[in-house]
Amino acid sequence: MENVSNNQMIIVVGVVAIWLLSLFFEQSRYFHRKLFRKVLYENTVVRTIRNRFLQVFLPGFTGAYFITLDVWGEQWDIIKNHTDKHEVAFSILIVVSLLALLIRGIADWYEEQSGDAYKKFLEGFTLLTTRVVQKKLDRFKDESGKLKPNGNTFKQITQPKEQINLILGEIESLLLNNFSLKRNQICITIMHNDPQSDTWYYEYETNRSWKHTKAIKLIEGKSAAAECLSIGEPVFHACKRQAHKKGKYYLSERDGRTGDGSVFCYPAFTVNSDYRDNYIISIVTYGRRLCDPLDEQQSEAISEIFSDICRRIDLELTLNSIKKWQYEFHTNKSRSVA
Repeated sequence: MENVSNNQMIIVVGVVAIWLLSLFFEQSRYFHRKLFRKVLYENTVVRTIRNRFLQVFLPGFTGAYFITLDVWGEQWDIIKNHTDKHEVAFSILIVVSLLALLIRGIADWYEEQSGDAYKKFLEGFTLLTTRVVQKKLDRFKDESGKLKPNGNTFKQITQPKEQINLILGEIESLLLNNFSLKRNQICITIMHNDPQSDTWYYEYETNRSWKHTKAIKLIEGKSAAAECLSIGEPVFHACKRQAHKKGKYYLSERDGRTGDGSVFCYPAFTVNSDYRDNYIISIVTYGRRLCDPLDEQQSEAISEIFSDICRRIDLELTLNSIKKWQYEFHTNKSRSVA
């Protein structure tokens, strides 16, 4: 009997040891967090238990049941003749009530984490929008007094490249202030497909000194940029490593050095009468994710805000495309014809 008990103890210790060792592996930790979230936050049973009515009813009913047993337990036959059953019922109510409180606490923690992050990010986005609009307004007002009746107003007041660089800088500041990131953990690029040579290159980048993966390699490979271009919609992956395993992100040498992060890509297309301008805007973080990949609500919120920001870049890219089409492409075309 003692040998059986010892064997059981060895098995238990072995299982616990294996479980603890598994926590050293990122994939295993991700699985544990996913399982924990699924079991205690996201499944239908848990959602039912943390229903507001049950959260109020269960403790109240348990308390009333306890008082009934305590006050009338010796007087009512239905209680004193079935003491063992009432003990079991009361024990179950206590366990369920405590479990409901635990589940409610976990839910509050998840929702507080997600809500606070979203609120802070939204405030940062509002400030970004204000600064970008104010900068453009100031430029328009400065130029308004310099306009000439026979001048080219459109060419004079629109400075899309300047505005794009401003927005990229504001996005970087937004990430620095809201996600505890450092500058060397952020890279924002805009890839452009040259309509004349049909080649992809980086037209804008916040880290020009970095050795970037060639644009064409990303476009033709399994990457978030390729996915974005293919479906023509914004793409956000909170966890780059998980995206890589699904064939939706290209892990660069920098990713290997810095660790996991997040990636967002946005397609910006402008169709002119002679050609089409294709751009892919990418926001990438290194060594730190922008949100928990299991938090779908926060992922959607970040994707939505980034999309709103990128629409402002898209506007400037469209203006730039129109300017190039009118003042560069057609000028060169006319010269070649002449």
